[in-house]
Amino acid sequence: MVPIECKSALNRVGGMPFRWSLNPYRGCAHGCHYCYAMATHAYYGLTAEAFASTIFAKTNLAEVLRAELARPTWLNEKVAIGTATDPYQPCEGRLRITRAALEVLRERATPVSIVTKSTLILRDLEVLASMAERTRVSVNFSITTLDPATWRLVEPGTPPPWQRLAVMRRLVEAGVRCSVFLAPILPGITDSAESIEAVVRAAKEHGAATVWSSPLRLVPLVKAHYYDFVGEAFPDLLPRYRRAYAQANVSPAYQAAIHARVDKIRAAYGFGADDRSDKDDDPTVKVVAANPVANQLSLGL
Repeated sequence: MVPIECKSALNRVGGMPFRWSLNPYRGCAHGCHYCYAMATHAYYGLTAEAFASTIFAKTNLAEVLRAELARPTWLNEKVAIGTATDPYQPCEGRLRITRAALEVLRERATPVSIVTKSTLILRDLEVLASMAERTRVSVNFSITTLDPATWRLVEPGTPPPWQRLAVMRRLVEAGVRCSVFLAPILPGITDSAESIEAVVRAAKEHGAATVWSSPLRLVPLVKAHYYDFVGEAFPDLLPRYRRAYAQANVSPAYQAAIHARVDKIRAAYGFGADDRSDKDDDPTVKVVAANPVANQLSLGL
């Protein structure tokens, strides 16, 4: 862990439905092989792989945030927390930077949304519940699979997904709105109807307000790392990935097909087909028109 001081806490976001983001850390120990944020470590001259091992902690974040929220120009807009790093990764247990930022945001009744894969968020249940009494609060749990073997391969540093679901239920019971982000969906790995249905069913059983999805996006630095991972763990898929991901996004046809599959399953469990009210909390989501699709998708080939 590398302590740093930030000049600003809030990041102005352009081209997204939300205008402000906040990331207490740079880098993430969860080590998810598909993480789009790995490319951000190039700013420090580091490799994508260093994203999981070199974590920069913004030790003065709460102090800077308090000053920013006190400005007369601040309109108390929603702040998205965790768009480029998990705010509850392991070092947060000791450093409590996210906790301090939440307490500052609570002082001003600032609306917040949080994206996490961590069970550590349960520590802050009382803070989140008290915030939810005064303003809009949403906690969004990223869950890509419930299959133990696949989870261990693709998200080696994360808590088990079923433990995340149990924590989500505790937050819902405390009055905090929670959702499940089935994102990213990994072509050929987690895109089967069975895999998707398992996550959607569990989300319903644990009190999620909604579920939305987004297929895998591979920007250049992330693509190289992900291809190395696929070549080792799923070698038969690698040639198909190379053909399907000539660009950062998989084909529009695949995107449409996977959204159609998810919408059908979501509807079966009582989630409205157009109920993607939390899609603005994650910058990777791409909502496209839906078309019918067979059970086995083919990476757009």
